[in-house]
Amino acid sequence: MMSCFPPCFDCHHGTFGSCRPTSLARDANKGPTTAAQVTVAFEGTITCEDKAAGIQEELAALAATNASEKAQKHVCVEEQAVVVTSDCPANLKLADVSEEVQAPSLANELDEEAGLPPLGVKWQVLYEQKPFSPKSLFPPLIWIPQYWRTYHGGIREEDRPYVGELPFSLKGDTIAGLTVGVMLVPQCLAFALLAGLPIQTGLYSSFLPLLVYALFGTMRQVQTGPTALMCLLTGQALDSLGVTTAGPRIAGATLMALLVAAISILLGMLRVGGVVNFISHTVLSAFSTAAGITILTSQIKDVLGIKIPRSKYWWETVKDLVLTVDETHVPTFIMGLTILVVLLTLKYWKSAGSAEKRGKHLIWRFFPKNKSSLAFRSLKLVADLSSLLAVLTGGLWAWAYRAAGVEGVKLVGTVQTDGLTAGLPGEGYYSELFGDSTLFVSAATIAVVGFLESVAVGGKFAAMSKYIFDPNQELIALGLANLASSFVSGFPVTGGFSRSAVNVTFGATSLLSVVISSLLVLLAVYILLPAIALLPLASMAPIIMQGAIVFIDVHEFQVAFRSYPGELLVMIATLIVSLALTVKEGLLAGFVCSVLKTLYEIANPNLALVGEIQGNFRDMRYFPQAQQAPNAVVVRMDAQVHFANSGKLKDFVFKAVQVRESMGTKIDYAVIDGKSVNSIDLTGCQMLEGLAEALAGRKQKLVVANLKAPIAALLHTTGVQKHIKKHGGQLCLDLHEAMDLIADPTADWSAAADKVNLLVETRGSVGKSPGGSMSPTVRKVEPAGAPSP
Repeated sequence: MMSCFPPCFDCHHGTFGSCRPTSLARDANKGPTTAAQVTVAFEGTITCEDKAAGIQEELAALAATNASEKAQKHVCVEEQAVVVTSDCPANLKLADVSEEVQAPSLANELDEEAGLPPLGVKWQVLYEQKPFSPKSLFPPLIWIPQYWRTYHGGIREEDRPYVGELPFSLKGDTIAGLTVGVMLVPQCLAFALLAGLPIQTGLYSSFLPLLVYALFGTMRQVQTGPTALMCLLTGQALDSLGVTTAGPRIAGATLMALLVAAISILLGMLRVGGVVNFISHTVLSAFSTAAGITILTSQIKDVLGIKIPRSKYWWETVKDLVLTVDETHVPTFIMGLTILVVLLTLKYWKSAGSAEKRGKHLIWRFFPKNKSSLAFRSLKLVADLSSLLAVLTGGLWAWAYRAAGVEGVKLVGTVQTDGLTAGLPGEGYYSELFGDSTLFVSAATIAVVGFLESVAVGGKFAAMSKYIFDPNQELIALGLANLASSFVSGFPVTGGFSRSAVNVTFGATSLLSVVISSLLVLLAVYILLPAIALLPLASMAPIIMQGAIVFIDVHEFQVAFRSYPGELLVMIATLIVSLALTVKEGLLAGFVCSVLKTLYEIANPNLALVGEIQGNFRDMRYFPQAQQAPNAVVVRMDAQVHFANSGKLKDFVFKAVQVRESMGTKIDYAVIDGKSVNSIDLTGCQMLEGLAEALAGRKQKLVVANLKAPIAALLHTTGVQKHIKKHGGQLCLDLHEAMDLIADPTADWSAAADKVNLLVETRGSVGKSPGGSMSPTVRKVEPAGAPSP
């Protein structure tokens, strides 16, 4: 039996497809079997060519058990045609099966009886939109049953995309949740200070928002809450509004959280989570670096123990620090610097790499290197809880100073200890806060940046564990979390990298860990608030500074300097504007610069004169040994052809022809290699028509080759193909074929034209079938050794 084995879903040998044995039954009383009478005897999916040997045995056994006469068939998807191979009995010929039957109808009949999805349209799943499910709006309806099945009966196959390689673990979630909760308490306190808000608002922003995110989020290992970047943006936005006292700042922060919630939920409901892709990686790198520098600078005053006014601009803070550095309080500086050095040492030791790398390092060689040793694991636990270490150390240090009679160490001071309080966002200060459009612009910036930060963190861990998440649902979840924060005197929140990393390290497998962390924060609200008043600011500032260092990305500037000068200019502009004004304006400036850079690149694409070398057509600038056709020039544009650059392509073609002619070569053809062209607008179509006409006036012809199907169809429907042909030119699907025809003056172009027309006609029928591809037809493949008809 001759076999046809496309790849399958199990082993993925080769291209997309699957195989299955079927039977074509023939009733002796009714004559030969027709396509409409095809029945299936499904014996299982043949997964790969390695199983070919077993097919004949299975089919032989099938034939032996059937009293009626059968011809055993093997039907599979091969490219875009269903292939039927056969070892036929003498009295049943392949001719009995109509060749005109369309593959989807035949294959779907077979699959329907077998209880399988239609064979002819399996590939179309690549183009289908995921159907909406009400459960997607409330993910616990999906993951809680999966959690239950993990301990009672096992995960089902439909659970695999959600579970990935991270099975649910109650133990892991509990340990991770408790650990992150202990870490979150001191962090959220410090971040509240960064935003210029009363310290208790950090705790308020770390309870209810976490619970709400756990109910609506889809990234299983992300820990939401206050982050350094969000607090910086919130603080700068409040500074821009001119609010300085506690009451208006809390009201402004809650109103900001409400607006962030509204924007996030709206974007999520509109399913436009991809809108954030319009902010380039380089802009975000420069923006984050500026944010890190700003945060670091803002905390130096607390480490030095000096008092300077809160400034709107980074350079004002630098100026005030320089003018007051001589007022440094030495005991405070010793405490703050020591804690900062310890935190940074633990941070960099934790990420120092393998034992081999640690052993070669100048400093880490003296630290534990074996990751399985008790000393290493203990020190890593201390590093993970370094924020708690900083707070405890600072509290004890401040107590020792007081006992020794040392004065001047600034403490957190009075803290409201009434616990969680609910209220309307911005209540009592609407007239002050709504008078400036800055509030809305800041909220939009925070919403986008917060989403980017959260998805960057959660997406990384989701990819590592190979489970899926929904970016649009994440927008809704973050929006609802911020909505909750706005009603409990909180400020905008998002997913945090450092806490999420610790969450993963300690075995978190679901958002149950977030719930546990939030409950720990709730306990802190009612138990620890009185003691927080005695904490020194010099112990809180290093926590913020440690987190800020993560944002400073010097490496990206180095890469841009070496390889991408245009990107470097965008990054420098973003950085300068962020430091000269605020990071909000810097992000906007970076976005504008990146758009202008993209427009410039679109209008000035790469244009190349190409020649043939070893069967490939290469840019003559980089492959000068490539051979050009004796009577033609071949040019390529690596971009879409549209109004902004079509004139450049036309001018380049004429210039290439003139240069070749100036070298004494007679040019009969100008060939455009359409390999890199995946879109063309009406201006581009008109340019091709004008180019063909202009070349005809010079006794030259235009050939457009290497066409993609959509481009060929568009050139056909707009009449460009007819216009080019009218002036002696041609469209051709294959560049090599075009060059062969050009080399032969007597060549007939009709076959090449027919291929283009066939492709256009085929693509025209695509829209009539789901997925947008041509309907394959059944064709016969004679068994090996079969006589030719």
